[in-house]
Amino acid sequence: MHIALIRRQRRPVKRSGGLQLLRFALVALATFSFSIVGVILLVAGLGFGVYAVYAKDISQDLADREIDAETIGIQIDKDFKTTRIYDRTGQVLLYEIIPDNGGRRVQVPLSSIPEYLRNATIAMEDKTFYTNPAGINIEGVARAIWGELRGVNAGGGSSISQQLIRNVIMTPEERFERSYVRKVKEVILSYQLTQKYPGVEGRDKILEWYLNTIFYGHFAYGVEAAAQTYFNKPVQDLTLAEAAMLVPCGQSPALNPIDAPEEAKKRQEIVLDEMYLQGYITAEEAWEAKQETLVIAPPRFDMVAPHYVLYVRDMLEKRFGTEAVYGGGLQVITAIDLEVQAKAEEIARARIAEMREPHNAHNAAITVLDTKTGELLAMVGSLDYHDESIDGQVNMALSPLQPGSSFKPFTYATALAQGFTPATMIMDVRTSFPDPPNPVPYVPENFSRNYHGPLLLRQALACSYNIPAVAVAHKVGIDNVVRTARAMGITTLDASSYGLSLTLGGYPVTVLDMAYGFSVFANGGTMVGQTRPASLIEPGERRLDPVAILQVTDANGNPLDYGQREVQPVIRPEVAFLITDILSDNQARTQAFGANSKLVLKDRPAAVKTGTTNDFYDGWTVGYTPQYTVGVWVGNTNHEKMKNADGSRVAAPIWNDLMVWLHDGLPVEGFARPAGIETAIVDSVSGKLPTAYSGGRIQEVFMKDGGMPTETDDVHFPFRICNATGKLATVHCPADQVETKVFSIFPPEADNWVREQGIPQPPNDYCDVHGPNLANTDVSITSPKAMSGVNGIVSIMGNARAGGQEKYWLEYGPGMNPGVWYPIGPEHGHQVENDLLETWDTRSL
Repeated sequence: MHIALIRRQRRPVKRSGGLQLLRFALVALATFSFSIVGVILLVAGLGFGVYAVYAKDISQDLADREIDAETIGIQIDKDFKTTRIYDRTGQVLLYEIIPDNGGRRVQVPLSSIPEYLRNATIAMEDKTFYTNPAGINIEGVARAIWGELRGVNAGGGSSISQQLIRNVIMTPEERFERSYVRKVKEVILSYQLTQKYPGVEGRDKILEWYLNTIFYGHFAYGVEAAAQTYFNKPVQDLTLAEAAMLVPCGQSPALNPIDAPEEAKKRQEIVLDEMYLQGYITAEEAWEAKQETLVIAPPRFDMVAPHYVLYVRDMLEKRFGTEAVYGGGLQVITAIDLEVQAKAEEIARARIAEMREPHNAHNAAITVLDTKTGELLAMVGSLDYHDESIDGQVNMALSPLQPGSSFKPFTYATALAQGFTPATMIMDVRTSFPDPPNPVPYVPENFSRNYHGPLLLRQALACSYNIPAVAVAHKVGIDNVVRTARAMGITTLDASSYGLSLTLGGYPVTVLDMAYGFSVFANGGTMVGQTRPASLIEPGERRLDPVAILQVTDANGNPLDYGQREVQPVIRPEVAFLITDILSDNQARTQAFGANSKLVLKDRPAAVKTGTTNDFYDGWTVGYTPQYTVGVWVGNTNHEKMKNADGSRVAAPIWNDLMVWLHDGLPVEGFARPAGIETAIVDSVSGKLPTAYSGGRIQEVFMKDGGMPTETDDVHFPFRICNATGKLATVHCPADQVETKVFSIFPPEADNWVREQGIPQPPNDYCDVHGPNLANTDVSITSPKAMSGVNGIVSIMGNARAGGQEKYWLEYGPGMNPGVWYPIGPEHGHQVENDLLETWDTRSL
């Protein structure tokens, strides 16, 4: 069996003034016999000689340094710990946050480091580590000095204690300074360290510190980081062969198994040989380790679910500060469910692949919340973080985007809180709305460019018609809508004045905020989440955030307060229920979306709303069940227009696929109905209590306090029509020629729509066939005609010629049967026959 022996490489040595002094002294002692005692005396003499030369500077410098566990521990805590982010199980590392000026840094106890790795380090770096009482590698120092005398580099000669001092206590400038002043400081500090930590336990502690701080190349500091970097496993799982390959990297990081695999293999075998020669392993163990095939992990710092990880990193910085995140060694367990994350990505990619050609859609964003806990289970910021063609690194789940009609529920929730009901009638007709602070009126259009006339609020929201939403926002006040949206979770709106286009999604929001806001509806008006830092909360904004982080501990495993889980009431449970009841009413939305749209989950109720922006820049679908809340956006990161890509076409299929998968095997849960909800039968057009003349009747839900209908139907009115003339009947019309007909009478703003639709309206004139011949009646008004309308200055014509008549005058009274009368002009003392009776100025009435 062949066992190779070690030959150390020679390196050129930089000379200094102190070095010349040493060489002069050493020449005088050239004939000294290099026994161990002689070497010790030589090193001691030389050390004190150099110390004497630089005594003042060294003594002052050493006085400023504390060599104890606290000092070393603090320095290691500061310089050698990276933050690690895990999935919700705590088992899968999503990412390790590495400082720009550092590398991967993870501390482990000595007990987690395999004994053969420790032995290999001692065999190669400091054979007398456990036996030398001074903490100085005498043989190594002597070898280095002898090499210096001969003009060659025979090795650094530093003990493990010395290297620890150099790596942790000394400044970066000192570490790379090749001077014997630095070496003397190093020796003296090492001696102090070993005196403070004597015996096996003390040396164990020094070895633990050393193995946790040494640089192994590829941004890996410490054996745990190195094991993860080169072998993708914890250090405790390393084999003898892997440990032997790792140890030389501590002294020559560039000759690692990734960058120099052949050289790394040679150096591994040298380590195994030395371990055999020093009795740590048998020849057979060395041989077997040399034959072992090693799987080297590629150098990578890829993030799992990068957009989620970066979101968590930003939250950690806001909570704990940059220094803690980039050097504090935080251990973070997030709420991400990697199975949900992977499925969301898979569905999005598959659906977008189908949409690229017909709709010119290239990207999607998704957020998935656990409705009950507020935990953020998945965040898809783009189809591929690394795809530059779609600007994949831009997190579209957090990018402000116009939500289109998916914003409308916030408007309707505001209206319901102000006394509107699902049965409130709203006119969907062309309307010009004043829109301050905008100088011009706002004239919205429906997506279909059609008008639908009178609608109940339920239909208006379920079918997502634009004009009713603007009409409602105008009535309740756009500032109140903003307050509702901000309280429910929309953080991109501030206290500024907004126009009426807000209700149609004209101002940007984020996918995460929309999903979180909708989860308030799903939870009966309550927000569930973690307390936000007070410094981040603007007046009127939500106090909670979705739960993206389940646990944070410091580098020593001590739990840190990340934010309390809270349940915060935001809107009335009754309001939340009514919105949910409407958004889950497939029958109510069928007129606009069809009965079998992608908004339907066939086995369970789901509340959902789509959104589409002008020119198809953005397509949205946001919806929820009692178990999950999912928000989906589809579009292009560069804001290129899509084609015929409303939210129901491009976003709803993704939403539906994911919701079906999420609920597979779960029990069906309905939305809880609050105690403050009752039902009533109302007219299907006016939304008010039906009368004998009402047409259709429906059952609707209302809030008990202030929402139950009390007024009767004011749309369907009966009119008595004279069949002979088609005009309004009078008391003179024969009963057998009078028919009662019901007409629909709408508010004046609907007049144009009524005419366009050809909706029959009652006649304005009364029957002028039946009744007395007024022209031949001695006392009568022949013009204006009975029941006709008048305005302006009216000439009243007729007869006032009764026998024995002394005078006449005219009066008017309100209504069909006035209770009070008012004069029109003065009394007249002459008779009139088919001529002017009086002139009436109605302009002041």
